[in-house]
Amino acid sequence: MTDGDDEGFIGLPPGMTAPVDSTSGTIKRDRPERPRSDRDEVVFFPVVPGAPPGAAAPTAGQSASTPTIDDATSISASRHTAHGWRLVIEGREPVAVEGPLYLGRHPVAAADHPQARVLAVEDAAKSVSKTHALLEVDADGLWVHDLDSTNGVWVVPAGEDATEVTPGQRVAVPAGADLELGDLVIQVEHN
Repeated sequence: MTDGDDEGFIGLPPGMTAPVDSTSGTIKRDRPERPRSDRDEVVFFPVVPGAPPGAAAPTAGQSASTPTIDDATSISASRHTAHGWRLVIEGREPVAVEGPLYLGRHPVAAADHPQARVLAVEDAAKSVSKTHALLEVDADGLWVHDLDSTNGVWVVPAGEDATEVTPGQRVAVPAGADLELGDLVIQVEHN
């Protein structure tokens, strides 16, 4: 670039660089690249929230009713909850986690969790699966399940190494941790 080419642009001080996403223009977070799947096929692995790993999911006949949940379903943001857990996603109000919550680009609640809420998240890169993960809250804390997503779920406690969530198992999410779904980073807070 010549001296006349940068007219009208504000640059960073000498020696400073900021990685910028060329598609969105936002500054990228410094975080390690997580492994990506090359799979084209998405397979749903049923999970029973609160059940030990390997527990059988209820059969279709065990669910008394299946509510209709569509893409128009939305969740209102709340700053305070009985459990005090909330998700902070860049560009939107914090979202309370008060019970089972499905996350994804266009999530659909499973028939065995008719009371579950759904939270659609923006992901232009499509690194987040349609129904990517399930969060649940109980007396022991906040838990996450990877619903056999294409690009995985990672729990990253503050100042610690990341833990990959294996489909079929639930992993505790401590307060102050980041939850990574594909390229999406969600901050977890607890009052």
